Amino acid sequence: MKEIERKFLLTKMPEIALQSTTSIRQGYISKSLDSVEIRLRQKGDAFFMTFKRGQGLVRNEAEIRIDETNFHYLWPLTQGRQVEKQRSQAPLENGLVAEIDEFSGGLAGLFLCEVEFGDQAQAETFVPPPWFGLDVTEDGRYKNKSLAENGIP
Repeated sequence: MKEIERKFLLTKMPEIALQSTTSIRQGYISKSLDSVEIRLRQKGDAFFMTFKRGQGLVRNEAEIRIDETNFHYLWPLTQGRQVEKQRSQAPLENGLVAEIDEFSGGLAGLFLCEVEFGDQAQAETFVPPPWFGLDVTEDGRYKNKSLAENGIP
């Protein structure tokens, strides 16, 4: 499965109508130099293991739901490579959704916004609203895995 998304750096939480907000904690089993990213994520009461390969706009992604017991069994493997955030969703034009992450802990004060697209052409022609900041899609320092390992760039 392909994940096609663009990521933007926000200076603050935007003052817009939000659809929902969910607590997320995620940790990485793989390290920076590994070619495949292996992530554990707790999103509300749901638990997932995700595999990602590639960088930038288009990446290969496979996500499977796991039970809470397996999540807690594997979680210690992510020690030193974890992030916590609140994810809010906001509607955009053309049926798109902005996912706005407000990080906490050592990443407090960081705000990122991601938009997923149905195809690469849609992603490339997307015109972000004025409240979006710098496009950091191709900047590996803003990948959650890098943030978990290295902190705010």
